[in-house]
Amino acid sequence: MPGTRSERSKRGFTPAFLYATLIRWAFTRFYREFAWTYSAVAWLVSRGMWRQWMLIALPYLRGRTLEIGCGTGYVQEALASQSPGTVLGVDASPQMLAITRRRLRRSGLPLRLARGIAQALPVANSSVDTVLATFPAEYILEPATAHEIRRALASGGRLVIVDGAQFTRPGWYERLVDLAYRLALLAPTKAMTEYDFRLPALEEVGFAMTQTWETVGVSRVMVITGTLSDNQPATPPEA
Repeated sequence: MPGTRSERSKRGFTPAFLYATLIRWAFTRFYREFAWTYSAVAWLVSRGMWRQWMLIALPYLRGRTLEIGCGTGYVQEALASQSPGTVLGVDASPQMLAITRRRLRRSGLPLRLARGIAQALPVANSSVDTVLATFPAEYILEPATAHEIRRALASGGRLVIVDGAQFTRPGWYERLVDLAYRLALLAPTKAMTEYDFRLPALEEVGFAMTQTWETVGVSRVMVITGTLSDNQPATPPEA
């Protein structure tokens, strides 16, 4: 490409690029220093249904469950009360883990939490029956994440992703939420009617993906399940 490195760098700093960088920075702060606001913000953008949206995954889970990005701990609390000792929560944010830890302690439930990232899960090979991710960030698209999920799952294991929600009775509130989603560079809820849920990185390591919409009050929530083809080798991604 012609031009000096400095000139090429200047071309790359478009308003769109700078805005996207700002949004990514803001989300990092939101999940960390401002994690204490997460539940309130989630309540607002879901019209009070955030906990219900998260827990829609419960009927899809079985056996030993690893939750990637356990956040503020709604699923951890529910599973720990139903089947103690069968759930592990992982999150990259120490602030989110602290919130979940407090939630479980208040309920007198066992703590099985670990700090970690999806691309390097802190679990042994073939050690869980279900991997769960609720409203995951971009990490779910990465090949390294796909290989780690594949490595962690036992034979016959499954992946469950709660990947989006849509209001079924649009009004002024829902329009405001859609606007907020657009400003945050997220897919607006209206666009999910024809949502393309294909996840190539996961399919490449042997997952067959299925999409289901579940009704929750005046909304519906998308649940994606991935089942493994055991003849696909769990080879590490190329460097």
